Amino acid sequence: MSKLKEYKEISIEEIKEVDEFRTFIPENNMYDKIKEDIAKNGIKVPLIVNQNYELINGYTRLKIAKELGIKKVPVAVYETTDRADEYDLLVSTNLTQRQLSKAQALALIEKAVEEKTKILKKNQNSENNPKETKVERVPVQLSESQNKKIQSLTDLRNAVKEELKKYNVKVDDRALDYYIRIKENAPWLTDYILKGKLGIYPAYSIYTKLQEMGLLEAVAKLPPYERNTLLTDGRKIILDERKDLLEEIVNHRMAVSQAINKLKTEEKLQRSKKKSKVKEEKEDEGEEVETDEGEEAESDEYPFVEEWAQKEEEAKQQLTPQFNTEVHSPAEEITRINHEKWLQTVAKLKEEMLSNCPEIKQLYEEKKLDEEAILTMVEVWRNFQIAFKNLSINWHNVAEPLLSSHLNRQQLEELFYKFVKGNMRLYPKEEFGVVK
Repeated sequence: MSKLKEYKEISIEEIKEVDEFRTFIPENNMYDKIKEDIAKNGIKVPLIVNQNYELINGYTRLKIAKELGIKKVPVAVYETTDRADEYDLLVSTNLTQRQLSKAQALALIEKAVEEKTKILKKNQNSENNPKETKVERVPVQLSESQNKKIQSLTDLRNAVKEELKKYNVKVDDRALDYYIRIKENAPWLTDYILKGKLGIYPAYSIYTKLQEMGLLEAVAKLPPYERNTLLTDGRKIILDERKDLLEEIVNHRMAVSQAINKLKTEEKLQRSKKKSKVKEEKEDEGEEVETDEGEEAESDEYPFVEEWAQKEEEAKQQLTPQFNTEVHSPAEEITRINHEKWLQTVAKLKEEMLSNCPEIKQLYEEKKLDEEAILTMVEVWRNFQIAFKNLSINWHNVAEPLLSSHLNRQQLEELFYKFVKGNMRLYPKEEFGVVK
C-alpha cells in the first residue's frame, strides 16, 4: 500500500514519465483554463510521483509547465510497492482531484482493475515459466479482500464492485451490469464513458441499437473523428435506427456531418408538413390560424440540396409549357420551410463561392446555370467547408498535442498545410465504387 513520504519541489528534468500512466487518463477538457490559472498563480496542486520520481498523476500540469517554461514543480512523493499499488494511487487521486461523474468513476476503476489483472497474469506466467528468472514481488491486490486471477465476467463484475465499495463510489447494479456488457462486446465504447462524452445508459442504448442493426463492428472501424462525431453530435442517427444513413457512413459514401444535416432537414420537412396539415384543418373549420415564425428561425445551417433529389423528377414530370401554379420547385419548397435565417446563410455562402470561383459566376451570369443549379453548387461549397473544419478539429485534437512541445504555432500551421497539399487531389469516382 502506498504511503506519502514527503512534499518537495524538484526540477521537471528529474521527473520520469511513464507511458502507461500518461495514456491511462484522458487529457483534462479544461486544459486552456488550467494553463491560464497556472500562468497566473503557478502550480498549486502537487504532482504525484513515486520514490523514483516516476510520474503517476499530473501529466496535464507537467505538460503546461514545460510549455510555460517553468523549471521546478511541487510534488508529493509516495513510497509504493509495485505498479498495481501505483494504479490504486492513480485512481484515488483522480477521484479526489477531478469532478468525475459516477459513470466516469466506474470506467476509471474498471480500467485500473483491468491493468492490475494484466500485471497479475504476467507475474503468474513468469512464476510458471522455468526459463525465466523468478523475481520476488509483492502480490498484486485487486481489492483488499481479493487476490486472484479474473477468469470470467462475473469475476470482473465482483472485482469492480469491491473496488467501487473501497472508494465509496455508489453505482447501482443495473448500471454496473450494463457497463460490463459493453466492456465485453464493445470495449471501444467505454473510452467515451471515461472521457465523459457518454453516460452508461446512453452508451448501452447505442450498443444495443448497433448490435440489433448488425453494425457494431462497422462503426467500431470508422476513423476516430467520424466515430466521435457519430456518437456525440450524430447519436440520434443510431437511436432512431436510421440504418440507411449508417450504412452510407460505414461504407464511406457519406460523411457523418452530412448524415446529421440530412436527418435535420428531413425532420424540418416533417414538421413543416405537419404544420401545413394542421393549418389546412383549422382553415377548413373556419378557425383563426396563429403563425409561429420563431420556431423555424432557431435552426442552424442545414444542407440545401439533400431532399431535393427525391422531388426533382416528380416536379419536372408535372411541368408543362403552360406554368402550373400547383408545382413548387425544390428551391421554392426549401425557401418556404427555412425562412430568413436559411436565406441569409445561402446568400452568404453564394457570395463566397461566386467571388472565389469566377468560372461559376460567369456561367451564372450567362444564365447557363439556373438558380437551382447554383444552390446545388452552394451545397458542394458548404461540404468543402465542413470537410476542412473537420480536418482542422482533427489536427487540433490529435496532431497538436503530439507536436506542440516541439514546434511553435507558426510551424504547426505550416505543417498542417503540408498535410493538406500532400493529400489534396480529386480522387477518381471508381475508387469509391460510384461509376455512373
